[in-house]
Amino acid sequence: MGRLSQLNSIGSAYGGQSILEIFDYGVVIEVITDVDNPRVSKLSKESDNYVSEKTDLIGAVIVKNLSDPSSNKENSKAYFPRNRLNIDLPIVGETVRLFKDGAVREYERIASYVDINQGNFVKDAADNVLDNDEKSTKSKSKNYNDVSKTGTPNSNKKSDTSGAPSNYGEYFTPTKIHNLKLYEGDKLIQSRFGQSIRFSGYNNEEREFSPTIIIRNRENDDDLQEKGGFIIEEDINKDGSVIVLSSKNYKSEFDSTIDLTPINAEINTDDGFDQIIMNSERIILSAKTQGMMFFSKGDYSFISDSRFTIDSGLGADLDFGDDVNITTNRNAGNFFINTGDGNILLNTDDRGNSPSLTGPEDAQGNPTLRKEPLVRGQVLVDLLTELIDAINQQVYNTPAGPSAVGPTNRSTFNDIKSKLQDALSTLNYTE
Repeated sequence: MGRLSQLNSIGSAYGGQSILEIFDYGVVIEVITDVDNPRVSKLSKESDNYVSEKTDLIGAVIVKNLSDPSSNKENSKAYFPRNRLNIDLPIVGETVRLFKDGAVREYERIASYVDINQGNFVKDAADNVLDNDEKSTKSKSKNYNDVSKTGTPNSNKKSDTSGAPSNYGEYFTPTKIHNLKLYEGDKLIQSRFGQSIRFSGYNNEEREFSPTIIIRNRENDDDLQEKGGFIIEEDINKDGSVIVLSSKNYKSEFDSTIDLTPINAEINTDDGFDQIIMNSERIILSAKTQGMMFFSKGDYSFISDSRFTIDSGLGADLDFGDDVNITTNRNAGNFFINTGDGNILLNTDDRGNSPSLTGPEDAQGNPTLRKEPLVRGQVLVDLLTELIDAINQQVYNTPAGPSAVGPTNRSTFNDIKSKLQDALSTLNYTE
C-alpha cells in the first residue's frame, strides 16, 4: 500500500475524511497577545477596580479562512494555539494551518526555512486573497491549491516585504535571522528572533558520538549584517548569551576575553570530558533563601582584568591545606588590612592570647596565657632614641662631686642611634 493510500485509510478515524484534508489554511489578520486587546471581554462590577477578563483569548489569532467562501475580514474567526504549552505565534500576514473539531478552532504556524524571521509573510496577504464572489470557483480552487502546496496565499499582486513595521502587526520589525547548520540526527529548536536550542550527537570534527546541547539567545551582529540565506553555526564568542553542555569529542572554540590566565591552571576546552561553558556579557547567580556552594576537583580560579570584591555580612572562614601566596607586585599595588577598632591576631586565640606562652599566676595560683601584642615600629625607634639620648646625658654623683656628662663611649651609642631607622620596614605598616 502506498504511503498516501495508507494515510487516507487512516482517515476513517476522522469520519471517513482523508487525513490529507483535515486542515484548512488561513491568513492571520490579527494576533491577540494581552488583555488590552478590545476582543478580550471585560466585565466591571460595582467598582471600576474590578475587572473580569476572558484570558483564554490570549495567544489566539484572527484568521481569514482561505477555503471558506463566506470568510472575510469582518466575520473572521478566532483560532487558538494547537498546543498551548508550546506556542509559536504567527505574525499578521502569515498563512497558518487551521484545524476544527466541532466548536474547537485551532491553528498551527507553518515554519519557513527560507526566512526564519518573517516566515511566509506576505504584505496585505488578507487583502490579496479576494472574496469568493469576486472570482470564479475555479480561480478560488486554484488559489487554495497553491496555498496548500506552498503555505503562502496566491495573489495577482506583487508580493512586497519591504513595508513599514505596521504591516507585520503593531510593533514587529523584520530582522535577517539565519538558519543554523544541521548535523545528522539533530533536534533543533529555532525561533524567529535568533534564539535556539540544539540537541546534537555528532557536531564534532571526528563525527563521533558526543552528545552536546547548545543554548543560544541571540545571533551575533556580524552574521546579522550578512545578506542572503546562508547557513551559520553557533558562535560562543560572538553570539549573545550561550550555554554549552558538551561531552567527549566536542571541542569548544571558546576564547577568553582577557589576557590574564589562571596562575596554576590553563583554560582547557579540548575533548575527552563532559563540561559546561557559559559565555555572556554579564552573568548573575543568586540564591534567594539558602546558601550557594561550589565544588572543584581541580584548580579553582577567578580571573578578571578589573576589581575583585567579596562582601560578606557575617565574616569569613578560609581554610587552606598548603601555602598561601598573596602578591601585588605586578603593578606595585598596596596591601591594606583595616579592622577599625578590631584586632589583628596572628597565631593567637580569638582573644589575642599566645597558645605557647604563660603569664602571671591567677588568684588560685594557676598560670595564665600571655598576650603578645605587635610592636609599633616608629614608637619603638622613638623610645630607643630617647633612651640613648638619656644615656648620653647621664651624670653620676661621686665623692669628688658630679661626674662628666655622658659615658666615655658616647660615640658608640650615637652610632647605634643612627641605625635605628634601619629597623623600620619601607613596605609594611601597622596602626
